[in-house]
Amino acid sequence: MTEQQSPEWGAPQPAEPAERPAWTVRKTVAAVAIAVAIAGAGGVAIYAASGTNQQTGAGGMRGGFGLGTGTTTHGEFQTGEVTAISDSSVEVKSTDGYTKTYVIDAHTVAEGVEKGDTVTVIATTADGRSVASSVVEPGQRGQAPPTR
Repeated sequence: MTEQQSPEWGAPQPAEPAERPAWTVRKTVAAVAIAVAIAGAGGVAIYAASGTNQQTGAGGMRGGFGLGTGTTTHGEFQTGEVTAISDSSVEVKSTDGYTKTYVIDAHTVAEGVEKGDTVTVIATTADGRSVASSVVEPGQRGQAPPTR
């Protein structure tokens, strides 16, 4: 057996084994694809919030949006006062006078909403029916939906 000798002062250092780069081409392509998807979703949200079909009043807002490819899914939102509510529907009136009735089903998040509350409704529209996915008071935005 031979002992490994330490290099002399000023001698070239032995080459280190080549390490694999931290970012491979595959990882870079995946990161770019994810960034593009996130930017696209953000653009859709901004378009929906500032689209030409949006109407606003003093404290009231309503509008619509379309998402998806092929078969388009349509949705809408409205901010206003609850003028009527039951187990199967909620009626909301914006400050500009626009009134709409939304279907409430088992999937709708609408905890503690009562007549007279100011709410934001997010709904999907299919077959001429607007089904509310959430009916929330402004202070409840961002909270996790209740478990059923």
